[in-house]
Amino acid sequence: MKEEILGLEADFANNEYFGTNVWTEEKYRVLSGNVPVLLSAPHAVNQIRGDDVRDAEKYTGSLVRYLCNATSSYGIFQLFTHADPNTDQENDYKNAVINLINSYDLKLLIDVHSSTFKDDTVLDIVTNQRETLLGMNNLYDKLMELGIKYNVKVDEQNVPNKEKENEIITVSSLLCNIPSIRIVINNKMLDVQSNLQIFAGIIKVIEEFILYFNNSYCKLS
Repeated sequence: MKEEILGLEADFANNEYFGTNVWTEEKYRVLSGNVPVLLSAPHAVNQIRGDDVRDAEKYTGSLVRYLCNATSSYGIFQLFTHADPNTDQENDYKNAVINLINSYDLKLLIDVHSSTFKDDTVLDIVTNQRETLLGMNNLYDKLMELGIKYNVKVDEQNVPNKEKENEIITVSSLLCNIPSIRIVINNKMLDVQSNLQIFAGIIKVIEEFILYFNNSYCKLS
């Protein structure tokens, strides 16, 4: 797993995480799948917010690519530095998320991020006080259950961001009417070179969650 993840991460890490080609007009990359779940990594490379360049959320891109291969889910990720999809009101990446969901009748969005945590939480589940779950609160309960199973500490952040109306999970849940979850990973735990065991646990939690969702909700429809 370690070498595969490092290989997948190399495309994002090029040019100090500005991506494979800084000057390209390509806004994102898409992976096709068979399972109606969309995995997203909008901050896999550096992003532009106003006049500032924000650092990439390292290993979120390679994690999404690995999980897409493992679960046959659809995927979308930034491979080149452009505007931040989670803050701009109008954004090509965010529009592509909506188009993918509608075009392929996808049933769940998982938007993958990382951040610095003050405690030892590994996964923080963000659903804007469960608004973006659209009543399917049992999805959070399943993530908690899987966290216990794989010794991965899962918590829930219930305070929405100030500009939540521009966020991918808000837009996808409102416009596409599907449950949308942002999984924020403790970046201290997201280093495959020094924390391979925890990294593997994170993958197992998300992989089994996708399998559960597909078997429980998609095959019945």
